[in-house]
Amino acid sequence: MDKAGDIDNPAPPSPPSLLLSTRPEPLEAPYPPGSLDLDGAAVDHAALEDRYPVYAKFGQELGNTPLIELPGPDGGATVLAKCEWENPAGSIKDRVAYALLGSALQRHGARPLDELRVLEYSGGNLANALSHLCAELGIRSRFVLSSASPRSLLDTLAGRGARVDLVDKERGFLDVVREALRIAAEEPEWTLLYQHRNPANVLLQERTTGAELTAQLGGRVPDAWVASIGTGGTLIGVLRALRARFPAVRAVGVTPAELPYGSEQPPNGQRKYAGSGGMGHGIRQPFVTLHDDEVEHRTVSYPRAFAAMGEFHDLTGLRIGSSAAANWLAAKETAAALPPSATVVTVLPDAGTPEEWEQLGR
Repeated sequence: MDKAGDIDNPAPPSPPSLLLSTRPEPLEAPYPPGSLDLDGAAVDHAALEDRYPVYAKFGQELGNTPLIELPGPDGGATVLAKCEWENPAGSIKDRVAYALLGSALQRHGARPLDELRVLEYSGGNLANALSHLCAELGIRSRFVLSSASPRSLLDTLAGRGARVDLVDKERGFLDVVREALRIAAEEPEWTLLYQHRNPANVLLQERTTGAELTAQLGGRVPDAWVASIGTGGTLIGVLRALRARFPAVRAVGVTPAELPYGSEQPPNGQRKYAGSGGMGHGIRQPFVTLHDDEVEHRTVSYPRAFAAMGEFHDLTGLRIGSSAAANWLAAKETAAALPPSATVVTVLPDAGTPEEWEQLGR
């Protein structure tokens, strides 16, 4: 099968940083191809939960999200998806926040929490989840975001006392990452969680999302696993769990048509569906490079994903975000080429932003 497909295309924050290079250095893969040092990255979440009751409560409410059947193609495979808005802060990034903060807490040791300062870049949902956890724990947090971030998110972060640095949206998400790296290098009192390189990201997705999905499938055998690529943690973590039991399952990665995975084009300020996208300049997300030869790639434009949010709501009565809509479209396309006896699984990362639903008139 062709491995390329196309479905279609303040809280007083810190001033935007515009002192970034026009040709960033590549984000190199953190591990040699084909390897992943999960043992060296393991986080003792049980010990952390014993020490921090707030962290324990978040962990107890995390995961075990329902698996539901989605509207699929006529005559094609069944499409199933996990509903990640059921997590405590409302998205799949709650899992990542729990993993990344756990990694930081483990490194921090027994020192007082008011000595820990957490820094991370985000497309939105991770900042929301991390700021919630940090506020509950009394940890200072700082987030680097695109200037295109919705006002509802900025207001939420302000209400939780988080510091925000905005990067001009025209520079793309790669420069959001690079600004966080610059801050971490120049202000070492801030601990960068680094979601694109921190193996705790993949490990928790494998051990929670992937394990839950495998159990929820019951007697079904998944033919394909479809997920948008942000860091690639969800795509690869769940793939690892599924392949441990279903070695033949296909992997389909989805990215915005406006800047696909591995695109040689420079980053741009075009609007893209939420939380996902290529890095530009041919740079590929490190976790995905570990399985590059095994991942099929599809793209979805923002207008198509945005319209699909409304379409899905009309069909089901459920609200999903633009990345969830993109996953649904890619999963339907994948399912259309398979027989009715086959199964395609995907994930619905969140329920969308208030701004998107207001624009949709719902």
